[in-house]
Amino acid sequence: MSDDQPEQNPEPSTDSQPSESVATEPPPPPVAPQPRPSGPPGNRISRAAKIAGPLTAGLMCLVLVAFLVYQQQQTIQSLANQVASQQSALNSNQDEINALKAEIKDLKERWYGSPAVWQPPPISNTDFVFFDVTGTTQQELIDSLDQSNICATYGPCAVDPAVPSGVAWGLEGSHSESTYCYAPGTTTVVWTQRVVLPRWSPPADGTVKIPLVERWNALAKVIYTHEAGHVTIDQQDLADLNRQAQGLGSCDAWLNFWNDPHRLDKMNADQLAYHARLRADCRPEIGCIPPGWMGW
Repeated sequence: MSDDQPEQNPEPSTDSQPSESVATEPPPPPVAPQPRPSGPPGNRISRAAKIAGPLTAGLMCLVLVAFLVYQQQQTIQSLANQVASQQSALNSNQDEINALKAEIKDLKERWYGSPAVWQPPPISNTDFVFFDVTGTTQQELIDSLDQSNICATYGPCAVDPAVPSGVAWGLEGSHSESTYCYAPGTTTVVWTQRVVLPRWSPPADGTVKIPLVERWNALAKVIYTHEAGHVTIDQQDLADLNRQAQGLGSCDAWLNFWNDPHRLDKMNADQLAYHARLRADCRPEIGCIPPGWMGW
């Protein structure tokens, strides 16, 4: 070949090996196309997610409420136990307090002479006779009064038709002195009333209680008032009989007047009428003891 012919570069052969090898990465795997969400373009949250959120929140609230209720019940039970324990302690303390109060009350009520046992005031032209009763309790005093049998000792007693088997706790009667008549107009039969009353002398050593003495004093006053009412009737009726006898013309008539066995019938009837009035209006202040009054 001629030297004037230009050199031609040979085309590279596909079979030729490069002088240096180049590392290559395998191609990425193909990505499957994602389905487009249905619905409006802005709504990208699924229906399940929308429901799960409120359910989870509601469940958490329910658990919280249950926990709070449990805590409250535990607190209430604890408080109830504390209250029960405190109430038990208070009851125990109250029992001790009541026992101390009863002991103090017993000490305060012991009778050592005050208040004094009541004594009946005098009644004009009237003698008092006393019968003793004994006891340190009200029931013992009642038994002693019932067993005194004063109608047999100081009687006889006029029977009250309304209470034929009644037991007397007090009596009243009249008796006259021997009187000689010189002239009816100047002769007066002197009558004296006698009242029989109970007498109690309690020991002043604390074995008797003050309330019992007070109840006894109240009873003694009623019995006295009752018998004083009988005295008034006797004195009024006997004064009337004396006036009638003084109007007679002779001492024989005067003597026959007083010897009449029925001379005192009106007075006895007036005494029964007095009892009837008391039964119709039974009050302690007028001399009548209502059933069960003050334990009597």
